[in-house]
Order: sequence, then structure tokens, then C-alpha cells
Amino acid sequence: MNRFGKHCTHIFETYAYCLMGNHFHMVVSVRDIEEQEKLFIESDLRPKKLRSPSKHLAHFFSSYTQSINKQENRTGSLFQKNFKRKEIDSEEYFRQMVVYSHINPIKHGFSKSLTDYPFSSYQIYLNSEETFIQRERTLELFGGRKKFITAHENVIARF
Repeated sequence: MNRFGKHCTHIFETYAYCLMGNHFHMVVSVRDIEEQEKLFIESDLRPKKLRSPSKHLAHFFSSYTQSINKQENRTGSLFQKNFKRKEIDSEEYFRQMVVYSHINPIKHGFSKSLTDYPFSSYQIYLNSEETFIQRERTLELFGGRKKFITAHENVIARF
């Protein structure tokens, strides 16, 4: 997520993420171009040229792959397929996608509890430390922290 922050937070607002051993989920929106330009100029990215959101994601994935390959003394592609994108066209669908992202570790057997899983943004919503996650905006769309937690618990109860 640190690498994502470096390469992508000037392009995307991030609402949720969940990283797992075999896949990941992110709920993001593209910032308006004026905000992208302002944040990009303030960044330390090189070359100093704002590119399309897809190009910034490609650079992020390439940077991540190179880092892992170096760390693990390996070569080649790290990802099997291109990532999927889904347009979020309503507040209800947005809430569903945030919850879906967060509950994935339980759904796929990586964890038994949301609060025990360290690789998702769920924990960020429970504390008040500084973050690039759009916490306050998201909590507002859920109707507050209590309703945010309840929405997650209600889905988990169906398992």
C-alpha cells in the first residue's frame, strides 16, 4: 500500500482495500484532472509527466512486480491476469463493494475475523490515525462508524 500511495494517490481517492495471498480488492475513484495535476506536481514521481489513470496503475504494478522479483530472486510476471474494473454507479453499490472488499479474507479462509486481518482498510475505519483512505467520507455514506460496522457484521452473519 505504501507503493500504491507513492504511484497512485494523486490519481485516485481510495475508499477500501484488501490484500490477500492470491488476489486483492480496491475501491477507488479517479480524482478530477485539476486535483490530479496539483497533487502530481507536489509528488516526487519521475518523469514529471501526468499520465492516464491506467498508465499510473501500470507503473504501480510494474514497480511492485520488480520489487517482489528482486526480493524473491525471481523473474517474470507476478500477476496472472489483467485486473478487473467495475463502475460503481450508486451509493448502495458503493457500500456493498466496501463491505465485499473487507469481508474477503473471511470468505476465502484467510482469517476468521475482520479485526484480526492486518491487510485491509477495515482497521483504518476503527481508529483515527492519519491515512490516505477516504475514511470520513466513507463513514458518512454508511451513516456513521456504528452503521459501517453493522453492515459488515450483517454480511458475515450470512456465512
